[in-house]
Amino acid sequence: GAAVAPARSQSIRTLLAHGGGSDMTAAEPPPAGDEAPQDPAGVLVLLVLGLQGMGTLFAFNTIITPLKYYELRFAASPFSSSFESMLSITFNAVALASIVAFQRLQHVIRLRTTIFATLACELVVFATLTVYTLSPLRRPADELHALLEASSTASFTVTLCCTALAAAATGLLNGSVVAYCAMFPARYTQVAVGGMALAGLAVSVAGLATTVPTQNQLVAAGGGGRAPRPFV
Repeated sequence: GAAVAPARSQSIRTLLAHGGGSDMTAAEPPPAGDEAPQDPAGVLVLLVLGLQGMGTLFAFNTIITPLKYYELRFAASPFSSSFESMLSITFNAVALASIVAFQRLQHVIRLRTTIFATLACELVVFATLTVYTLSPLRRPADELHALLEASSTASFTVTLCCTALAAAATGLLNGSVVAYCAMFPARYTQVAVGGMALAGLAVSVAGLATTVPTQNQLVAAGGGGRAPRPFV
């Protein structure tokens, strides 16, 4: 048993030395052994895989959370009452299709290539959404309402296209991260799954924080600067 543990640890070190297995396809077998590496690099690998797990579901949680913003931005469009279901259906349908496609792609495309490409795609998507969201704020306040009404349908179209791209990237990223974790001992997969759960929690907490009324809003509502009494 004492001789086996160093051998298993050495197999993990060998895997890390080759890019953590990211130059492999998912079809190639992981190194033998079920024990976690005993070297300090194991902690860093756990952290990276946890962040990768967060990244796999971050896009979905981020897109479906800002409903108040969508209600304002799409108010004058034909999709003002159906945008929520359309965004959810689009994301889930495209993500499912990309996961199915990954079953074939995983045998021919390196995991490193897939992970970096999908993360780059999500970066472009959210950069586009950020710019598109902030651009109306450059207009004078008296023109803002008219601008939002005039661009309501175009805003929905841009958001829907970005949602589809993010969904395709998410499906491929999810499959790639799971295949990547499978090359390591079981606890590495558990850390990635924990990261997925943490992504949903982080976005929910951030969304809740943005809905907390400010002091000025409470005063404007006639609360005298005091928080309203909770309804029981």
